[in-house]
Amino acid sequence: MAALLLVYLSAQGIRHMRVADASQLQTDHFRILYSGILPAEASAIARQLEANYEPVNKSLRNLYHPLITVHIHPNQGAFNEATGLGGSKANGTSRGPYTIHLMYQTWFNTFFPDDMRKVAVHEFTHCAQLNILLNEAPDRAAADFEQRFEKRFAEQYPRWFWEALSDYEAGMVNKWSVRYGMRSKPSLQSLNQGNMIYKVGYTAVEYMVKKWGRDKPALFIRTYGNFREVLGVTEAEFEEGWRTFVKEHY
Repeated sequence: MAALLLVYLSAQGIRHMRVADASQLQTDHFRILYSGILPAEASAIARQLEANYEPVNKSLRNLYHPLITVHIHPNQGAFNEATGLGGSKANGTSRGPYTIHLMYQTWFNTFFPDDMRKVAVHEFTHCAQLNILLNEAPDRAAADFEQRFEKRFAEQYPRWFWEALSDYEAGMVNKWSVRYGMRSKPSLQSLNQGNMIYKVGYTAVEYMVKKWGRDKPALFIRTYGNFREVLGVTEAEFEEGWRTFVKEHY
């Protein structure tokens, strides 16, 4: 045990000496601002974002997206202070369509770190969804547009789809988590509360794409989740088919 602790502390010390102070890099579509992580880690996130930029935008028909700023923080305290999310344990959040914040997870600050490259793509997909809704919303020139948009988004846009689509585009799925999460046969509405959406959400969009086609999530965004208009089924019918799909494939 003492030997393992020594190895851990030595590795932590070496990392501390190698991490960067406040730095930045820019790609074609992202500006990465980071501190307290290795330059190679920031570069890996930049590459992953660029590799997914065109595929995500193409599949969702997000035709134009201004430069996105990505802030990468080395610990939870710095992330929470920058985002104003006091007490949060999140490792990523989007702030509108043009800003992302990440709390970079490693074995030195969490027991089970997520793949931060995928977390970055997850958050970018949130940005893409917002960009689509804002650009295609009616009455954008109205004086109270922002307030009306925020109200409609909060009341009508399905949170389960907001998170599930981002997980799907980022490839964030774990079959064991899916099996555990689906044991209680959750409804889509139940996924609007709590964190179960992150265990099973990927599969809801996977089912939608495999049964109805890759173009349907883009339409689902624009109709604020209208099952009948986009898929020709009710929400209950979708749920029944989704549960069967998961049972057969997971």
